[in-house]
Amino acid sequence: MQAREAMSHPVITVRNDATVGLAARLLTGHGFTALPVTDEDGALVGIVSEIDLLRGWTAPDPLAGRSRAARPARELTVGEVMTSPVESLTPGADVAHAVRMMDDERIRSLPIVDGFAIVGMLTRRDLLRAALARDDRVLATEISHQLAEARYQTSDPF
Repeated sequence: MQAREAMSHPVITVRNDATVGLAARLLTGHGFTALPVTDEDGALVGIVSEIDLLRGWTAPDPLAGRSRAARPARELTVGEVMTSPVESLTPGADVAHAVRMMDDERIRSLPIVDGFAIVGMLTRRDLLRAALARDDRVLATEISHQLAEARYQTSDPF
């Protein structure tokens, strides 16, 4: 199976000069865990995840001696908290390769790029859905094959 068959699309991206607040609203509003980050020309320059954004909002609390969620005095930009460089794949990449990358690199999602265009996102959840759907298709094909054989064996050619 290729990445194009399992990826989510269309893709919502965020620019590197956007605020972490805007990125957080995009993530929570769409139920994503990460967004591809682009520059002003639309080229992929990074990825911003929930934990990247939380790091951008967490400040030490000197009274409690532990961290607390707090908006920084100057809101950070996505470019300041994103992960870069970012791993990516092409639409024709084998999903088995994507699984190995995700496991080896401990990442949850991969942008899918065609040239300079971001055409999809491939997440662990996408891969699980694709695996389940493929199992259903394989099962349906096998049942159809067995039914066809049974019809052939019971048909009387005379």
